Amino acid sequence: MQGDRDGMRREDFIPDVIWVRRDDGWRVPLNRADDPDTWLALVNGGDAIVTQMDDGTDHYDGKGITPTSSSTAPWLMDKMLGLLDLQKGLSVLEIGTGTGYNAALIGEKVAPGRVITIEIAPTVAEHARARLARTDLPVTVITGDGTLGYPEGSPYDRTVVTADVFDVPYSWVQQTRPGGLIVLPLAGSFQYGTLARLAVADDGTASGRFHGEAAFMYLRDQRPDKTLSRIGNQDGAQFTWTSDYPHEPFVDFNAGFAVSTRLFGWVTSTREEDDGAILRMSHRASGSWATVSPSDTGSHAVAYEGPRRLWEELEAAYRWWIDAGRPDHTRFGLTVTPTGQTFWLDSPDNLLPPIGEETTG
Repeated sequence: MQGDRDGMRREDFIPDVIWVRRDDGWRVPLNRADDPDTWLALVNGGDAIVTQMDDGTDHYDGKGITPTSSSTAPWLMDKMLGLLDLQKGLSVLEIGTGTGYNAALIGEKVAPGRVITIEIAPTVAEHARARLARTDLPVTVITGDGTLGYPEGSPYDRTVVTADVFDVPYSWVQQTRPGGLIVLPLAGSFQYGTLARLAVADDGTASGRFHGEAAFMYLRDQRPDKTLSRIGNQDGAQFTWTSDYPHEPFVDFNAGFAVSTRLFGWVTSTREEDDGAILRMSHRASGSWATVSPSDTGSHAVAYEGPRRLWEELEAAYRWWIDAGRPDHTRFGLTVTPTGQTFWLDSPDNLLPPIGEETTG
C-alpha cells in the first residue's frame, strides 16, 4: 500500500509520535526519530494509525488503553470518498479532522470548492491546521463539537463523518442541502460498525442503505457507557435459565448488524471461558443488563438486573432474523428525521420497530 494518493502523502500528516500495540495489550508510543524505518513502514501500510490515546492524558505512565484519535485505514478512506461522489466545486463538511489527511484528499477532489472540518480535541485540531496550512487547499479547520455541525458554513453538498455514532444528530441533515449526501459509520450494538450513505430529501429527512463493515472510534458524546462494567458485580442480580444460546450475533457481522437494528441502544460483549463464551449485554437507557453462560446440558444460566429481560429480547430479535431469511446488511436502511431515526428492511415502508421498547414506556 503506497502512502501517496492523489499527490498527497500520508506521512506528511501523521505526527512524529504514533501508538503501537504490544503483545500484552497496552499501546505504547513510537517516535519517528527513534525508529524511522518502522514508523514509515507503518504509516505507508494499509492499517489505521493511532495518533492519540486516552484523550491525550497520561494516566498510565507512558502507556495507553483507549485510542481516541487516528488516521483511518487508506482502503476505508477510499471507500468513503467513493460513496461521497465528490466533484469539483462542492462544499463539504467533515466531522472528525484527525490528522487532516482525509480533509486534504477531499480538498483535492472538490477544489475550487471548499472543505470545513471539525475536530473537538484542540491539540489534534492544531496539528491538522498546521499540516493543512502547508498545502494550497481550500480546507478550514474548526475546533469544536462536531455533533453540532457548523451552521455558519451551511448548506453543504456533502457531509462525511469519521467517528462511530449510535444516533445520527439531526444537525447534520439540517446542514446538508436537499439532494446532498451524508456518509457516516453507524455503531451497532454488537460492536460491528457499518457505513451508511444517506440522501437528504426536500422534506428535511435523510435516508439510505448500508455499505459494508467499518470500525471507527466513537463520537465523544456517544461513547458507550459503563453499564457492562457493573456485570462483574452480581450481588444484586437475579438468576434464571434459558434453552437458547444466541451466540451468532456476537461473532458474525451480518447477524450482529441485523439484530442491532431491533435492539438499538444496547452495548454487548463476550467473555471467553473454557466452556464457551459468556454473552454480556446491557441497555444504556434503562440500566438493565444480563449475561448468558453456556452449558452442555442445553439449559443455560442467566444472570440479570434491571427492568428489562434482555436475554429474551435478544432471543426474539435473533429468531426474527432467522425467520426473515437471514438478510445481510445491504438489505437494511436508515431514515433520519427531526424526531429520531428508524431502521427498515428492503424499503423505507417496511419499518423495524425496536424490540422491548414497550417495556420501558
